[in-house]
Amino acid sequence: METTITTVVTGVEQVSPGFVRVRVTAPDTWVTTGAADEFIHVEVGAENMDAGDGHSSRHYSVSKVLSDGFEMEIALHGHGPGALWGQQVRPGDAVDVSEPKAYYAPPSAAHRRVLVGDATALPAIARILAEANPDERFSVVIELASLVDKRELPSAAEVSVEWRLGGNGYAPSVLCSELRSLLPGLRDADCEPYVWVACEAAESRRIRQSLRKEAGLPMASMRLVGYWHGDHDRIMSVWNSLSDEQLAYAQSIWREDRTDEENWVEYEPFLRSLGV
Repeated sequence: METTITTVVTGVEQVSPGFVRVRVTAPDTWVTTGAADEFIHVEVGAENMDAGDGHSSRHYSVSKVLSDGFEMEIALHGHGPGALWGQQVRPGDAVDVSEPKAYYAPPSAAHRRVLVGDATALPAIARILAEANPDERFSVVIELASLVDKRELPSAAEVSVEWRLGGNGYAPSVLCSELRSLLPGLRDADCEPYVWVACEAAESRRIRQSLRKEAGLPMASMRLVGYWHGDHDRIMSVWNSLSDEQLAYAQSIWREDRTDEENWVEYEPFLRSLGV
């Protein structure tokens, strides 16, 4: 992880069969970004280390900011260390987390929003809608492994939500085709819709290519994020076998003076050359 901040669990709530909400107190060094899709990395104590700093962490959405800390939601998908941690965490546990980061940043002039995600994106989507303004309009597609995890998504905005079965490591994803069918009816001469997508990493990359090539959506009008890897072990094996030269090249591609979507223009071909 990045900077490590120790929090203490004060409550654990089963939101639905596939989701657990964890409430923690945090010191003043943890400061919210203010963005509705902010997330933190949580040290879950896995044996297989994912990062060069010796930590094995997982990415969770901050579903609510509290006066003395925050709430985060854990999607209990799969059988990995993150799901195990979410099932076992209890009040009183000390939990190391990172400083929050975020991606959701719609242009102020664009009031039309499109939110697309699998189960791991549901907590972020719920918060985005909860914090939206009445003059915003949202078209939302959420893909679940089971509809038992559907929930109410209250919002002051105008919201249309479609729930779909698929993806999430259990079946082929329908998110890319759903978004393709949705976009033509949302675009007008005055304003492009702002599209936010969060799902399995490979699926997010497929959707990005579709938005650029087929929909012709400009980079400033979209933000796509891979929240998890469906083929995690193979990807980490490939990454850990890279030469020093390949690692240096990868680091040189991802530049701070460009937006992430701009970086992806060059980063995508590099990943494809590695077979991931």
